[in-house]
Amino acid sequence: MMKRRILSVAGALGMAGVVGVIGATPAAAAASTPEAACGSGYYVQESHTIGFDTTTNKPAARVSLLYNASSGNNCVVTMHINGYVGAANLTEAGILVQGGTWKRDKGTYSYYAGPVYASAAGKCVKYTGGIEYVSNGVFWDSYTSAFGHCG
Repeated sequence: MMKRRILSVAGALGMAGVVGVIGATPAAAAASTPEAACGSGYYVQESHTIGFDTTTNKPAARVSLLYNASSGNNCVVTMHINGYVGAANLTEAGILVQGGTWKRDKGTYSYYAGPVYASAAGKCVKYTGGIEYVSNGVFWDSYTSAFGHCG
């Protein structure tokens, strides 16, 4: 009797581990695009690459401004691209609604910073993104838009 319970507990724990791994996979895959990071109904309005790596001749990240017409919300995400996907780098995403204060997400991330959300009905927005990257040294590069996408 005792042996069966131990096996049952071990089996349940093993299944929980499998469920945990299976449950984590779609979430990781969902974060592979700005639209997936921001959520359902968001589409990219504008994006810019940042952090040009001279050793690979490729940018390190892309900052994107997204909008959801149903909710009226904006979203900003800075995603690692090329050889920086999976590498822990200081990364930032932010948005400023005209007349307000910056909302930012800045930290050491392996895939992306954000999403950062803001509602801007009747106002314009400015967005920013940055990444620390290596290219014959360690550098910080960022992009900050002018006010636009007024709604």
